[in-house]
Amino acid sequence: MTDYSLPFPGLDLAERELSYDYCYNKILPEDRNRIVKIAWERGEAAAKDVFAKYKGEANFFDIAAESGLSWEMIDKDNVVGNLRFFSEYLSGKKCISLYSHSINIWAKENNMDEKTALNLILSHEYFHYLECTTLGLTSRLYLVPMLIIGPLKIGRTGIRALSEIGAHAFAHTYHNLLIKKENSHEIPK
Repeated sequence: MTDYSLPFPGLDLAERELSYDYCYNKILPEDRNRIVKIAWERGEAAAKDVFAKYKGEANFFDIAAESGLSWEMIDKDNVVGNLRFFSEYLSGKKCISLYSHSINIWAKENNMDEKTALNLILSHEYFHYLECTTLGLTSRLYLVPMLIIGPLKIGRTGIRALSEIGAHAFAHTYHNLLIKKENSHEIPK
């Protein structure tokens, strides 16, 4: 695996990622840094657990299959508004949709081969699978009112960006663990 900087936002950019959430203005300013850190740490911990469980398996297609997940390649550049989507996890189907044209564009922009790009995108989606099956939704770790009318607050909703931050942390951490494993110079016993 090539050693390069991952094209996902790191912890240093996670607060910016949070600012893109449509509920951002409802988050108390003093809580923003704290909840970013909580989401990031959840992704890190999950990556370490999966790395240990699968003994450092580098291929997320194998991990997904062993977890009972399926995937489908969709030849599409999935752009909605100004956002390009690379994949999505469909929890009811235990299936991950991978938008191959979008992923190929992303791979070229980041100077990586298609196989590596697919694996990274799949690792990101695997975190969303974990949220739906074992971890609980990271987006629900911090709730804000759905609607505020004067002093009246109606309903509660989570912060979708927290799930994305957790997934970015998962991909970063898993990738770094693989690099550390590849670069270890342990002498076999």
